[in-house]
Amino acid sequence: MNIEELYETGDRKKNRCHFRNMVLIAKADGVKSPEEKQLLEKIGAHIGLSSEQIQSILKSPEQFGVHTPHNREERFEQMINLVQMAQADGHISDSEMNLLERVAVGIGFKNLDEVDVESIVALIGRGEGTEGIMDELLY
Repeated sequence: MNIEELYETGDRKKNRCHFRNMVLIAKADGVKSPEEKQLLEKIGAHIGLSSEQIQSILKSPEQFGVHTPHNREERFEQMINLVQMAQADGHISDSEMNLLERVAVGIGFKNLDEVDVESIVALIGRGEGTEGIMDELLY
């Protein structure tokens, strides 16, 4: 652990842990597609991770911990990102679904049914972004 990680804020830790989960989803089916890599880099930069942090997590995601979001909106937004990652190569494999289930429970959902992955995938297919999906399914 470096000095920066010792003093990081809650948001930075949350973002790093969320990115770690996304990397694990991308690796779950054994193949990291160019679409998955591009989405990882885009989201990593969007949530404020440095290039070095992104590369470090891509290389060894297991070395980073889990952070449970504090509210339903954060949990749901993270799950949308994870489903987007799982679906980036055009389909969600069984290993990705199993990992989505474990992550959903790990971040505070009772089970994957509470997330409604099928509806998220349909809205992604319709071209909706994270905010549109949240508006449609959460509120």
